[in-house]
Amino acid sequence: MSFSNKYLIFESLFIKAMIYLSRLLFIGILLISFGCKKENNTGLPEETQIQQLDSLSEEKTLLELLKLSAEAEKDLESFEDFQNFRNIIVSMHNANPFYVKKYADSADVLLQTFEENLSEDLNVNTINSRITVLSTELGLLKEISAKKTPDAKAIMDYNTKLMTAYNSLIIQLNELSLAIPENIEKELLKELENTEE
Repeated sequence: MSFSNKYLIFESLFIKAMIYLSRLLFIGILLISFGCKKENNTGLPEETQIQQLDSLSEEKTLLELLKLSAEAEKDLESFEDFQNFRNIIVSMHNANPFYVKKYADSADVLLQTFEENLSEDLNVNTINSRITVLSTELGLLKEISAKKTPDAKAIMDYNTKLMTAYNSLIIQLNELSLAIPENIEKELLKELENTEE
């Protein structure tokens, strides 16, 4: 066997080896790329289907809203900030989760406006504490509504808590309007003392 024959055999074996190695390298690259792709997917949480709130849902809060007494209604008739807040609360009471979520920010702004503009006779601890509770409930409602996948039942539960806090404010406003003003009370006590003498 001559040197040229040995060279040709070596060259053909070398070419076959290179073809085999290139195929092996190609398959290896494919396996690594698919393996890495699969590995990346396992590191991420599975996609969850985002459930949208239904704007046509008939679900609403079952708790009835209390009404202001005639005297309280008369006292608050010209207080526009309270009237605006009451209107949005009534809207949220009659709304489904989709609209409750939509109104939550506006209700919070209207509550803050109402609180900032309280008249002297309404700026008492009992009313301020009810407003604080309302603010807390609205904050919780906004927080649950802001989630990526809001839960309609949770929104309605927090809306019911908000309506309960609103009813508590109405009770306090009614009690405040029925309370005898201090000046009248003092005059009545003076008259009573005078009649006893």
